[in-house]
Amino acid sequence: MQNLRILIVEDEMIIALDMQEMLEEVGYTVCGIAADYEEALSLVKEKTPDLLLLDIGIRSPRSGIDVARVLRIKGIPFIFTTSHAEPTTIENAKDTRPYGYLIKPFTKIDLYAAIEIAMSHFQKTDDPSLFLPMGRNKHHVSLKDLVFIKANGNYVELQIGARKVALRKNLKEFESKLPGGHPFLRVHKSYLVNRAHIHSFNQLELKLKDGTGIPIGRTYFADIKSNLLIV
Repeated sequence: MQNLRILIVEDEMIIALDMQEMLEEVGYTVCGIAADYEEALSLVKEKTPDLLLLDIGIRSPRSGIDVARVLRIKGIPFIFTTSHAEPTTIENAKDTRPYGYLIKPFTKIDLYAAIEIAMSHFQKTDDPSLFLPMGRNKHHVSLKDLVFIKANGNYVELQIGARKVALRKNLKEFESKLPGGHPFLRVHKSYLVNRAHIHSFNQLELKLKDGTGIPIGRTYFADIKSNLLIV
């Protein structure tokens, strides 16, 4: 799959340049190299890459896994690269559902194969949807109609237009079932909100287009700003 624009996130410049050389030799375009979380997200906005090669252990306050969580929301595929294969590292990485996992050092053929397989599995739909249990049947629901999801004990409450639906799942479990490229932002430990339904926000609260107020958790505000286009 030629003409792919690839962004490298790697804090060891020698390794990053070696990866760039391998990528260019097999026909890909490297659209940037980032060394930390902030630079990675800035280049994602500026360069609009097709794929990221993402070092898990970048030396910054936020790891490659934090970058991956943002990429999942944006619907951009990524492959983890790492020198570590410990079970805890792999388990943490799995939660972000990467499109590949490469252990350093790897060869040009390893890199090429991982990218081609990742892109063959990446499917971005214009109207992602879910089938939700309602009564005895499972009903089709377009994600664009799902306004927000709220945790409520052992249940989640889904606001679908003017209708509320309760499911016996916790919020993390529900979030893990969402397809890549989904439009939801985690804005609070108890809320996922559809970006398309946000009217305005400040540090404490989101206002939705229907007038609903949603609280913003203090630890989520930076992620909200990085995932919304702010002029």
